[in-house]
Amino acid sequence: MHLRSLQLINWRSYRSARFEFPRPHGGRNVVLVMAPNEYGKTSFFEALTLGLFGRAGLSLVPRARAVAGGDAMDRLNASYSKFLEGTLHHRAAENGPPECVVKLEWEDDTGDPIEIKRTWYFRPSGHHKIGDDQLQIYEGQRRAPVAPPPNVEDKDRWYNEWIAQRFLQPSLAEFFLFDGEQIQRYASRDMGEQVRRGIEGLLGLPALRSLKGSLERYAQNRRTSAAPPSDTVVNEVKAAIGKLEDRIDGKKVERDEADARLPGLDIEIDELTQRLGGRGEGTVALVASLWEDEKRHRDEAERAANDLTTLITGDMALAIAGASLRGATLDRLQSEAKRERWETGRNEGNRNLDRFAADLSARIGRLEPPLRENHREAVIEAAKAAWAALWHPPPDGCADDYLHPALTGTTRAAAIDRLKAVERHSTAEASRHVDRFEMAVLTADAKKRERLELEQIAPEIEQQAGQLKELMEQSGRYKEQRDAAQREIDAATAELGDRRAELARYVVRLDTHDPALTHAGLADAYAGLIDDLLRDAVPHEVGAVADQMTEAWKAMAHMPDRVERIDISPDCEVRMITGDGTDLHRIDKSAGASQVFTQALIAAITRVSGRTFPFVVDTPLARLSRDQRIGVLRTFTDRPGQVILLSTDQEVVDDKLDAIRDRIVASHELKVSHDQGVAVTTVHDLDLRTLRP
Repeated sequence: MHLRSLQLINWRSYRSARFEFPRPHGGRNVVLVMAPNEYGKTSFFEALTLGLFGRAGLSLVPRARAVAGGDAMDRLNASYSKFLEGTLHHRAAENGPPECVVKLEWEDDTGDPIEIKRTWYFRPSGHHKIGDDQLQIYEGQRRAPVAPPPNVEDKDRWYNEWIAQRFLQPSLAEFFLFDGEQIQRYASRDMGEQVRRGIEGLLGLPALRSLKGSLERYAQNRRTSAAPPSDTVVNEVKAAIGKLEDRIDGKKVERDEADARLPGLDIEIDELTQRLGGRGEGTVALVASLWEDEKRHRDEAERAANDLTTLITGDMALAIAGASLRGATLDRLQSEAKRERWETGRNEGNRNLDRFAADLSARIGRLEPPLRENHREAVIEAAKAAWAALWHPPPDGCADDYLHPALTGTTRAAAIDRLKAVERHSTAEASRHVDRFEMAVLTADAKKRERLELEQIAPEIEQQAGQLKELMEQSGRYKEQRDAAQREIDAATAELGDRRAELARYVVRLDTHDPALTHAGLADAYAGLIDDLLRDAVPHEVGAVADQMTEAWKAMAHMPDRVERIDISPDCEVRMITGDGTDLHRIDKSAGASQVFTQALIAAITRVSGRTFPFVVDTPLARLSRDQRIGVLRTFTDRPGQVILLSTDQEVVDDKLDAIRDRIVASHELKVSHDQGVAVTTVHDLDLRTLRP
């Protein structure tokens, strides 16, 4: 499945624009869309998301915010209409009734085309109402229209299910369609919650939960309509079942109320948390903490600089001197060592030469017949010459003299060993210290700026911190309400299963064959199977997700060797295990490391899913180091399906662009002009050669 084109009419700053996307081929699967901030990248993302999923995709759009009040559906409708009103181009009403159009042309895995066109109509005032939409779908070469059968009442639901089956469930789509802001919000959440959400979306469990609820409601309606059995015991069991069902329904209302309230609260908490930048209550204490953080990072920068200086003035200086110079120096030192050994042997022998001559003279004097004096002296001189010949000429490879007279014996041997060992050093070793220094300085500067800003806006921070505390307490109450209700639902559901089985035995015994009860029993059985599946599905998938996350983490992380593997328990508890068994999950992580964790999860979910749906990401590189950015880009683009990267003009450039250049199949540039003060975004082909460093 890949996207062939996207056409936008009156969508935010796009008056009329069309993107063309070639089919992936020959290892080239990446489409790069580049523009500065506020030029239309996020608008592209939102148009693609809502064009495909409509109102069901609103939760995938970070800029969409739920409004307070009313039930969940009322809030969704109001938020959807309010968001759409902000998408209408300011000149949309000049040539007719105001409307937005998003048209998506797809090609499925069999090569057949699918066209999805959504049109949103607006009142002359610019307001949008639920129902003022039109969805048109055509498939196949003959563009056969796709529409629900005439007897279907809920047409929106039918379309949503058709799109979910042909493309993706919205719960899984959030791992294929996301932006940098979304990643940062996910990164601030609990790892276990992220993993569970990802695996449940991967398996389509939200849809199964909805089906289970429908089956339970159907079973309850069938039993209510059944004729009452005459047996008193059966009536008592039915009454008990009715009470359990009422109890479950009541708790479901409490649970659903909490589920409806929590997303809005989470969004408000995320926004405030992001606005506060992790600040809590107690501004004075926070300022002091920021002072300490700044000092700690300044100290780390100093340590990194000292380590770098030690390295450069030590073995690194020898390493960067060059192999040829080191080789020549080694040869010279070794030849001087050989000369020293030769001289030592020669001098040791010379010290014994006179004693040797005296001993030889005495032995010659005892010979018979005795030699003449002149003959004896000649023999002794010959022996001395022969002794001297043992040490001349010097052996091959022996130096003629000493260039390094200060190095002798063990000191020369130590110098030789050090020159041999210096090969293990590389520029990467120095780069690591440089990265440490730069990261520490950048973090210290950021802490300083944060502290100075905090000192200026302390009253506002205190107010926002109080508001955040209140929201978190409210969220905690709703979570407790949800969890408590779910516990009671689980307990009552287990008891209900026993009661229904008891009722089934009584009905059979009474030879009661009411079709309504039979259908209710079948619905209960299927609901029970789904319940078993929901319980067992997540633990079944954690191993595959953990393996893929480990691989993705190692490819993306700044220091990949820190983590040997990522473990996920059946309860989705996450452990990031080092080589010595330490769990890094329990250690505070930087914003960049948390973001890499989330991106590794996203990469793992998309890989394990096996889907070829396009992978669309808007500005994924915020808060990441250089190595992390390159790792993220390579990991995200290393997949067979289509990848659409929406990048600022400062992100996928230079070495980041070079890392994926051979995978790019097309590139576009967004430009903005102004028509009487109204922004208009246009699409242009981008020549990647102009982006070379």
